Amino acid sequence: MNRHCRRILILTAAAALWLAFIPAATAQSQDRAEVALKAAIDKEVVDGDLKGAIEQYKKIAAQPGAGRATVATALLRMGQCHEKMGNAEARTAYERVVRDFADQAEVAAEARTRLAALAGAGGASGSSTLAVRRVLTGTDVTGQVSPDGRFLSFTDWEAGGDLAIHDLATGQNRRLTNTGSLTGSGGYVKYSVPSPDSKSVAYDWSSDLCVVGLDGSKPRVLRAAGDGVRGHIPLAWSPDSRHLLAEFVKTDGSRDMMLVAVADGSTKLLKAMGRDRSPGGVFSPDGRYIAWATKEGFALFELQTGNESPLIPDRSNHSVLGWAPDGKHILFSSERAGSADAWLVAVAGGKAQGEPVFVKKHWGSWPMGVTRSGAFYYGVDNNVWEVQIAELDPSGGNVVSPPQSAFRRGNMRTPDWSPDGRSLAGVVYREPNQAVIIRSLDTGEERELRVGERTIKWGGIRWTPDGKAVVVPASEAGKGENLIRIDVQTGQVTSLMPLAALRGVPRFEISPDGNTIFYVRPSGLVARDVRSGQEKVVIEKKGLYMGLVSPDGQRLLIGVNEKGSQILLLMPAAGGEARELVRVDGEKEVPFWGSAAWTPDGHYVAFLKGIKTEAEIPYRARQWQLYRVAAEGGEPQRLGLNFTGQLTGELRLHPDGRRVAIDRVNVDLEVWVMENFLPPAARTPAR
Repeated sequence: MNRHCRRILILTAAAALWLAFIPAATAQSQDRAEVALKAAIDKEVVDGDLKGAIEQYKKIAAQPGAGRATVATALLRMGQCHEKMGNAEARTAYERVVRDFADQAEVAAEARTRLAALAGAGGASGSSTLAVRRVLTGTDVTGQVSPDGRFLSFTDWEAGGDLAIHDLATGQNRRLTNTGSLTGSGGYVKYSVPSPDSKSVAYDWSSDLCVVGLDGSKPRVLRAAGDGVRGHIPLAWSPDSRHLLAEFVKTDGSRDMMLVAVADGSTKLLKAMGRDRSPGGVFSPDGRYIAWATKEGFALFELQTGNESPLIPDRSNHSVLGWAPDGKHILFSSERAGSADAWLVAVAGGKAQGEPVFVKKHWGSWPMGVTRSGAFYYGVDNNVWEVQIAELDPSGGNVVSPPQSAFRRGNMRTPDWSPDGRSLAGVVYREPNQAVIIRSLDTGEERELRVGERTIKWGGIRWTPDGKAVVVPASEAGKGENLIRIDVQTGQVTSLMPLAALRGVPRFEISPDGNTIFYVRPSGLVARDVRSGQEKVVIEKKGLYMGLVSPDGQRLLIGVNEKGSQILLLMPAAGGEARELVRVDGEKEVPFWGSAAWTPDGHYVAFLKGIKTEAEIPYRARQWQLYRVAAEGGEPQRLGLNFTGQLTGELRLHPDGRRVAIDRVNVDLEVWVMENFLPPAARTPAR
């Protein structure tokens, strides 16, 4: 064979090898792109880092060998990140998807929808497409929009919890009360609702139901807490501004739906809810009905007759968002499609007209009302949670290592150390990545434990004393809320006890022998035998929010909120007299409204309190100091460890007594508005 033929054979063989290599290389590139896409989505959804996610999506879109579906998805999500941040680059990303990736039908359709929404978000009242836009950032979202769309009510936490309004035209804030005090006895606002005539705001003030005018008139108490009622939650005004729909929360944990006359505070019982979850509620524009949620779905309550009629069934997590101004449509939230989405149902004569219509996926976190122009305002939670750990030398009060992040991922909350001290557990609460995370302190490995179709509730996580499982509160559609046990090796989930008696955030502890669960309910602290299910009230105490079992199981540390002061009490676990251990005076000091912690030897109790300053410092910038006090009593001792920022509840000591875990939050709340969600014929001009 001559040299020319040999050369041809060599080149042919090389070409064949190269052609054989191409599919493998392409597959490897695609695999890398998909891994990168998953990491970018985690950066966006789990960590809440939109800027970092945008950079990762950008790299994926430029990565050679990435599949078309992967690149299209990266561009779409990049556009969504830009849109959340209010960046004009969102349009560019969506346009590229529509132009270059039309073969990716689902992604391209979503991009076209977003482009149409951006086109309609400029305020054109004649736009026919659904439009969403961000209105505010960095604000409280527990209030509502005024029906005329002029202002939002909110709690001004920077001013200690006063009621305020935000003018949507000028951007100016104005306080309507001036005695707010998170740490003292002044009180603070948690919920507020503007009246239909936009002249007044109803709100709760440290459990009292109050009304104040925008004209500068003094606040007026409609119903004070007491006589078996520990709290009032204003939900909605009647269209004539003469009555309020309010939820009365009683000391036994049950709740009543009440109609309250604004003129004199007189009340009428509409429905006794027992310990069922809050149904919410909105009035029809003609004042004839109230739409609210029930266990089975949605219902209309007719005020004149007192009759409740089913509207549509819904066994998923669901709630009423608003009644359209035409009176012919109700906007509601439902997880019937697997996520909290917005739906619309037509109504006439007290009955549903046809099947619900899908409006928007992942509508938000908090409904803030519908204006007379048909705009729905809502709050969005972009908060980023973090578990931090620090190490100190208790004997000398020296800090060995300052607070630093405990988990690789973001949005971690409610830490708890394993009994052997070799693992740290925490919870990712944010959908769709809810999971219990177990981090090995030896290897740094983090394992996920998921709970299927259940939703993990805030309220903490606790290891079982044998270290084989963790316990968390969780809800499941059609089955209510339960404390569930998750085997850390197999992931198997079993129910320990129902949470029907617990409202709000469930707070619970497990005895060292694993036989008793102590939990807080409005009337006090209850001990439940795990095997028999029998319960016993250990202590009845107003304002009780915490009960911690000592390492030997013989004593309970009780946390009580008394007129703005934090009191820690000690008592026998079997019941008996409670004695005061330490008091943090809310007028002179800054209490930490979270848990305390026993030292492993049971000789001390550790707790936090804030540094008091002359100027009012927002909680998100507060400095917190760690103290301990002997269980026998005496003066608290500073341990030299400081935490900064908005701490959110859990303080847990490692079994070695040196390491401390705590959770904190970087608050990032937004107000958005959704427009043109009604059929064109149902839209009305603003008045």
